[in-house]
This record gives sequence, structure tokens and C-alpha cells, in this order.
Amino acid sequence: MLNRFVFMFAGAVLGAVLLTIVASATTAPVTLVRTRRFARRQELLVTSSNGPLVVRALAVTHRWRVLGLTTGLVLGVLWALRDARLTISFSAGFLGWFVGAVVAEWRLAGLPVEGGRRTASLTRRTVRGYLRMDSTVLLALACLALAGLVVAVVVRSHGDGAVMAQAAAWLLVAALGLGALWATLLRVVSRPQPGSSAELVAADDALRARSANVLAGSAIVAAGYPAASLLTLMADPASTDSVSAWGAASLTCLVATVVVGWLVAVRRSPVRTRPAADVVATSPGVAP
Repeated sequence: MLNRFVFMFAGAVLGAVLLTIVASATTAPVTLVRTRRFARRQELLVTSSNGPLVVRALAVTHRWRVLGLTTGLVLGVLWALRDARLTISFSAGFLGWFVGAVVAEWRLAGLPVEGGRRTASLTRRTVRGYLRMDSTVLLALACLALAGLVVAVVVRSHGDGAVMAQAAAWLLVAALGLGALWATLLRVVSRPQPGSSAELVAADDALRARSANVLAGSAIVAAGYPAASLLTLMADPASTDSVSAWGAASLTCLVATVVVGWLVAVRRSPVRTRPAADVVATSPGVAP
């Protein structure tokens, strides 16, 4: 009983610390370093005209991602305390971050734009115009690999109902996640665009491209969790060597998807298709 109380007290302290961190992080202003990094990755010149839009958008995405990450970590700690354990679940933290990122993209659609109201664009925008080719290919490969693993587990189960039920559950989770991702990508592409100046249009396009590729990278990381779990289902419970081998494969898969997803999210992602009239013919950076 005493140990359980100690764990609960430690969990409450940890939760308070995390909440303090998120409170300071979500109220801190967007730094010049972060703005310059965004401008460099998106090959955009940030000016006095489009700067307010960029800063507000970066603030919204940062706030919701940090809030989602912290909420996930706190819930993971509280869940572990049920069994008198004090552990930090990085899976819960990432899931919270992913939910926060999705919420942020829906919130961005409501941002006001100074210097003119949002209007419908005369140029048709598509997901392909904002996703890099490597992001598209890697995301498609992750989905195909996940589907292939489900089939492999079902075939290898030899009719074991429990294993097949777990495979079906992971397939359902992956399908729901992919559906949420696709709906968010469509929201990113279709939200109204500022039409008052070419600089605002360029900044808005850059924000969309950043969002699309970050979401794609997050989806690749998220696919690693069901994929890793499916790989463990391939093991023969009666064989220690089989369990060890497939466990190693599961861990390798998880690490690989985290690395690949992170690289997809942070690489340069300028808009692939943009009307000539909307291009600001200047070098990327922050205008003095």
C-alpha cells in the first residue's frame, strides 16, 4: 500500500513538471531561429507582409504538438500507475504528438489573414503538389508493407483465431489512422487561401507543404507500431530462438520507421507546383 502511494505521489510530481513544461512551451513566442529554419526548409522569403501569417501558423502547430505530446506522456504515466509502476511511455507520447499535429492542421484553417480575406484559389491544389516525391513513395511503401505483414501473419497463423483477431485489430487501427491522415491532408490542401498578395500566397503554400510532409513522416512512424506488433505475431511461441529473432526484427522495424519518418518530416519541402504568378523570385530567408 505504501509503495502504491509513493508511486502515485511520484507520478503526480512528474505530471506537474510536464504540465509546467507545456505551459511555458505553449506560451513562449516563436523565435527567429525557428522562423529562419522554416524559411530555409521551405525555400521561402519571410517578409513583413507574410511574416505574421508564418509566425501565427508556427505558434499554432508548436502549441498543439507540445500539448499533445505532454498529454500522451501524462496519460501513459497514469496508466502505468494502475499497476504500481512508474514508467514513461514513448508510444503514448508519440500518439499524443500525432493527435496534436492533426488538430493543429484543422486549427490552421481558421487563422485570420491580415491584409485581405481568405478567398478560393483559381488554381487547383492537390496533395501531390505539396508532398515531396520521396514522401509519397515512402508512405505508400509503408502502407503496402503493413498490408503485406497482415497477410503474412494470417497465413502463418494456420487458422489460429487469437492471432488472426490481433492481426485484424492492428489492420483496423492502421486503417483508422490512415483515414485520419488522408482527411487531414485534404483539409490542408483545400482550406481557403489568402489572395491579396503573391507573398502571402507563397507563405501559405509553404505552410501547406510543411504540414503535408510532417504528416506523411508522422504516418510512417505511426505505421511502425502496428508493423512491429505484427512481426512479433510471426514468432513461434514454442521456440525461444523464433521469439528472439522476430523480437529483434520488430525492434529493428520500429527504429527504422522512426528514423525514416523523422527524415521525411524535417527535409526541405518546397512546393512542387506553384503558378508562376505566385512565386516570389527571391532567396529564402527572413527579410530585414
